[in-house]
Amino acid sequence: MNQILLVAKREFLTQVKNKTFIIMTILSPIIMVAIIGIIAWMVSANTGQKTIAVVDESKEFITALTSDTNEIYNFYGSEDIQGIKDTLAESKTLNGLLVIPALDKNDFSKIESEIELSTSGNIGVGFKEKLEAKLSKRIEELKMEEAGMSYEAMKNLDSKVRIKTFDLKGGSEATGEYVKFGVAMFLAYIIFMFIMIYGVKVMRSVVEEKNNRVVEIIISSVKPFNLMMGKIVGTTMVAMTQFTIWIIMGLGLLFGGSAFLASRTNSEINNAQAQALLEQNPEWMVDAQSIFDTLLGMNYPFILIMFILYFFIGYLFYSSVFAAIGSAVDNDTDTQQFTFYPIFPMMIAMYGSLTTLENPDGPVAFWLSIIPLTSPISMVTRLPFGVEWWEIALSLGLLIGTMLLMVFLASKIYRVGILMYGKKPSFKEMWKWMRYSN
Repeated sequence: MNQILLVAKREFLTQVKNKTFIIMTILSPIIMVAIIGIIAWMVSANTGQKTIAVVDESKEFITALTSDTNEIYNFYGSEDIQGIKDTLAESKTLNGLLVIPALDKNDFSKIESEIELSTSGNIGVGFKEKLEAKLSKRIEELKMEEAGMSYEAMKNLDSKVRIKTFDLKGGSEATGEYVKFGVAMFLAYIIFMFIMIYGVKVMRSVVEEKNNRVVEIIISSVKPFNLMMGKIVGTTMVAMTQFTIWIIMGLGLLFGGSAFLASRTNSEINNAQAQALLEQNPEWMVDAQSIFDTLLGMNYPFILIMFILYFFIGYLFYSSVFAAIGSAVDNDTDTQQFTFYPIFPMMIAMYGSLTTLENPDGPVAFWLSIIPLTSPISMVTRLPFGVEWWEIALSLGLLIGTMLLMVFLASKIYRVGILMYGKKPSFKEMWKWMRYSN
């Protein structure tokens, strides 16, 4: 145990003191936030203000086409159509000409098929769809007025059923499946990325020491098994340290960004605008409240404990595989023929877990969360939906047993392969190494 701790301490300090580790640990969350901010800025900067000249021969769309900060509608008479078209191509301020034909005895088919939009260039798909939605809504209002029904009365006829689903096993209302699934996939993605990134680090560390012949000196005083476990434990500590720092920085950036956006929102949107927004989208408040209730209602202590258990045991399992691969090859190029095999079941677990949203207790989700090769990722996606205790016990039992077996087999490969040079290993060769006695 002392040898394992000494190797783990050395591995941990070597990586943590590395300038690249320090820089990327601090910069990674900032870079992610910066990328999101840049993308949001580019989207807003690319939108721009649109100025449209409108010729409404029907005289029915003045109230539908109201100007705001992003869209300006100027109304003209029919006699101005040709003049506007002549200047549109060279105009720096005018983006388009919208011509709405006259309404002929409430024949709305003419308006629906003969509205024309002339532009001075690409007007943008999003703007065109938004304009079509405004015109369609106004035509619907006109049709309802013709039928003797107001638009407000028609809106009252709309129904949106919200089924309250009660989980009789848990005794609480089960809501927000998409929110739960989002949280579950986020946790699964963290496990997938950290196992892959730091598992490969263990493999490359072994290959580097093997190429430098440093390992020949180390194993003169440290047993191969203790050396392998020390590397795995040390790299695990590095991963947990980086993960903890990212959580703290992420929460700080989240709260800081929320406060900034709240201040910007309060300064840019007055109470009247906010009230109008809520009146147009009353279901928004209901959806927001449902999301908030779902987030507060999840059993975070249980999910966090299970997440840490599956992360740690799954990492030990796959890191032992990567360590064995690193000991069996001589360079990074040779690792490529073997690296796919541990990554393949993780990819199946990641993408197979998408079925959890459709049926968290279905056969695919169940077996993916039980089989040790996929359970570290797949079981995490089921936790927010509620899992029977016997399923968790069975999954953990199989995973721990398989992890111990894999560590044992990997140590057999590691013990022989760490001193093998100049020979590309095969599965048959590694099987012989596993059968060697101590």
